[in-house]
Amino acid sequence: MYQYIQILNQSNKKWFFSKENIEEKLLVVSKIGESGYPSLIPYLIPYLKHSNKNLRNKCCETIMFLFTKIDSKKGFYESIKYCQISIDDIDFYEKKFPKEEYLNLLAISSFNSSGYIREKAVRKLIESKSERTIPFLIYRLADWVKQVRDVALQGFEYFKQSEFIDSLLENLPLFEWLQKVQRTDLSGLYNEVVNFIIWGNREYILKSFKKYPEKLRIIIAKYLSETYSDNYQELQLLIADKHFLVRSFAINHFDKLAKNEIELLLKDKSGKIRYQTLSKLKDCDTFSDLILNFIADESGTVRNFARYSLKNSNLDFAEIYSQNLQEKKQIIGSLNGLAEINALNGLAEINAVGKVSIIDQYLSNPIIKVQKTAFFALQKLDNEKAYSFAVENLSVKATGLRNIIIEFLSHNATSDVLKKAREIYKQDNQDLKKSMLKLFSKIGGWSVIADLVIGTIDNDETIRILSAESIRNWKRQVTNLFIIPKQEDIENGKSALSLASKVLEEKKYFKEDPLNELEFYIK
Repeated sequence: MYQYIQILNQSNKKWFFSKENIEEKLLVVSKIGESGYPSLIPYLIPYLKHSNKNLRNKCCETIMFLFTKIDSKKGFYESIKYCQISIDDIDFYEKKFPKEEYLNLLAISSFNSSGYIREKAVRKLIESKSERTIPFLIYRLADWVKQVRDVALQGFEYFKQSEFIDSLLENLPLFEWLQKVQRTDLSGLYNEVVNFIIWGNREYILKSFKKYPEKLRIIIAKYLSETYSDNYQELQLLIADKHFLVRSFAINHFDKLAKNEIELLLKDKSGKIRYQTLSKLKDCDTFSDLILNFIADESGTVRNFARYSLKNSNLDFAEIYSQNLQEKKQIIGSLNGLAEINALNGLAEINAVGKVSIIDQYLSNPIIKVQKTAFFALQKLDNEKAYSFAVENLSVKATGLRNIIIEFLSHNATSDVLKKAREIYKQDNQDLKKSMLKLFSKIGGWSVIADLVIGTIDNDETIRILSAESIRNWKRQVTNLFIIPKQEDIENGKSALSLASKVLEEKKYFKEDPLNELEFYIK
């Protein structure tokens, strides 16, 4: 990118009558558009006033594209604050560019480091009366210059109309973010906007609620809940929503819910909703019988709440979980429950009644989630047995199970583990090779450096790239290892380095040799 900018800035005029190389600059601007980033916008801005119309328009097109790539609120300030724009430039943009491009250039100008530029840009944005300008006016409501803030505030009043409701809603999160900046207090105006939306246009909001994205529905639900006035339709709307946070606002009005709706909440797919609902019911007469059904809930929070609620009941929770597993019901919650009971009461109590063996049948369950949970429980209940299972199943087809096995073995890395991993790596299977590289990388230390080095000369490019990245991480980590390496590991490392260096010299796989400076570590 730096080279492209250098070319763009060259005048190419060696003599008085020589011509500027426009074609080359057009090509460079296209390249910037293909792979550039928003912080390059300031380098292109001056060319919006270039005498050549084609170059001017191409730069504008590229700026528009880079502007759309700004994906964070802070990104606007970081990318375009120092654009070289004058007050007269804004008038020039209005004359030379179509309205859509002009509005975007005004938006860019509204973040300028000069307060005068920001003020003029804001006035022009207001004049456009376009809803696209609303977010940029909101930014300026928190401007550090009072005069700019005042202009933005006056202009913002125009947009407090029903036709702009959706745009105002869309930008409520921006209001909330700016209040955290604490440059100025926007709470008064924010509350006005919320009241205008929620009270002044409540019927429209309820009718359109389902079409809004998740973040907006959560914000709207919060205010619908806070201003609820016995409109049963609103509660039904919240309960039926796809997002658990929206559904949770209905629980704030628990006394207004019908029995069938409470039953739905108790069966909700979200553990948080089930927990909140149970908490509301804890004082009811039938709670002791109800909570029994949640001892083996899939949610850890709900299970802990259920066991705590029944702590004086003298129930044998381990026996309940064991019985569930024998009957193949509430499998996930029961497997996790056994592991949790072990953590609370100790391994001896559970082993004494032979409950660990019950887990075995679930380690080969066709449902991957069940396999993973069973292996997790086995780790807590019988680490030695978990180790044997992990080594035996290191090359299991199910990626999710393989990943947790790798995580487990990386903390239990013996010579047997490394031997098995190396055997698997030799198989002609890219997916397994990537997993073994992940294991080697997680294990770290001197015992795996030879394996990582060999990976850089693999026939598969993806494996080579992963190996190179793993070596870079290894070099950063090894300096913190205060362990004298085994001579065997050093010799293996030297042998692998010698072989790989020759292959890389011949094949030219990398522009920058990933083995560079590795001899310094392997002496």
